[in-house]
Amino acid sequence: MEFYGIDATGYCKEGSLKMGRESLVQMAGVDIRTVDITELTDLRNVKPDASLPVDKKLAVFAGQVRNVYVNRIGDYVVKVRFQEDGATIDDKMSDYLRRLSGNYLGMVGK
Repeated sequence: MEFYGIDATGYCKEGSLKMGRESLVQMAGVDIRTVDITELTDLRNVKPDASLPVDKKLAVFAGQVRNVYVNRIGDYVVKVRFQEDGATIDDKMSDYLRRLSGNYLGMVGK
């Protein structure tokens, strides 16, 4: 059984990331409404290496943050979910901006 792309042994499919399943479940279960933001890693300080393959990027990311699911960007708490298939973040942002502009244009016409 997989948990957000990481199998029951704690390895991502390529075997490069080792974390206990209990740790992953605990990290994913953090409530963003009650978490102490000072305990979170600011993603502005994380240095990704775009030249690495995806499995290695995940391992490097995990090594730079305290929680692979919940972090912050400045004063904002961010919770992420990993998925293998589906829309990319670019697709999601495009959809969001389209909806946002549609709502705005709908308000202008009133």
